[in-house]
Amino acid sequence: MKPIICIAGPTASGKSTWAIQIAKSVGGEIINADALQVYSELNIISARPSKSEMLNVPHHLFGHTQSNFRYSAGHWIMEVESLILDILAREKTPILTGGTGLYFKSLIDGIAKIPNIPSDIILETNKFREQKGIKGLRNFAEKIDSKSANRVLGNDVHRLMRIINVYKATNKPLSFWQENTKSVVPRIFCNCAVLLPEREMLYNAINSRFDVMMKKGLLSEAERIFAQNLDPGLPIMKAIGLREFFPYFSGDINLDEAVELAKRNSRRFAKRQFTWFRGQLKNWNEIKTKAQQKKFAKSIPYEV
Repeated sequence: MKPIICIAGPTASGKSTWAIQIAKSVGGEIINADALQVYSELNIISARPSKSEMLNVPHHLFGHTQSNFRYSAGHWIMEVESLILDILAREKTPILTGGTGLYFKSLIDGIAKIPNIPSDIILETNKFREQKGIKGLRNFAEKIDSKSANRVLGNDVHRLMRIINVYKATNKPLSFWQENTKSVVPRIFCNCAVLLPEREMLYNAINSRFDVMMKKGLLSEAERIFAQNLDPGLPIMKAIGLREFFPYFSGDINLDEAVELAKRNSRRFAKRQFTWFRGQLKNWNEIKTKAQQKKFAKSIPYEV
């Protein structure tokens, strides 16, 4: 069987370019593993590969979801499982690349396949929250699923509501579903690398790339999304390089302030990604230099 290649890394680390190079060498097909690159409206902001890059190498799960959809790791796993099998069946090499560590961890370690929560249950829990507050949510969550509730730190409303909703919908605690997970792709079949370049070099790359994105029309892209007046709780609204411009559109800050804020938040996000990758992907190959990239490519069990 062809190996499955996983390339993770913080924003602007060069993982997409490297993935394309490997794909051209081995006859591979690239699968998106980035939570923001799934959205059709986030072309520039998410740094999606260009049309020419996608024509030269097959790309999957890029820009296939609308902005008002609550896309999650669960949705990604359902799509990527069949996609990997299809690529392998055609004797091609799946190459997964992106900056969403949870996607990779869910792929290899497994994710709870919880049934969809009916909308009436979600509404019911929302009403309960309005009446009882965060303290009522926590008390209820601890009563029905103490294991999951004890893992929720502070006033994390969404996670507490998730515990309650899952129990109401399935009559089983969230911890039951999480403890009965199976990996989609066993680690033994994967060649995994995480790109972690020198920090200062990465920060400079983030700043330079953002300037290029502005020239390509990032501001217009952000303004189109702003005009949709979307629910602030939607995943797309967390996009760095999007939310920082909303105060500008509202007249609260000037454009230069919005740009500097977006760059700063991008650097901070990259720092958090560094910490997460090093903590959660400990058995992955850590790649810092071009020489290490070449060494990793040669370690794949066929000639690259």
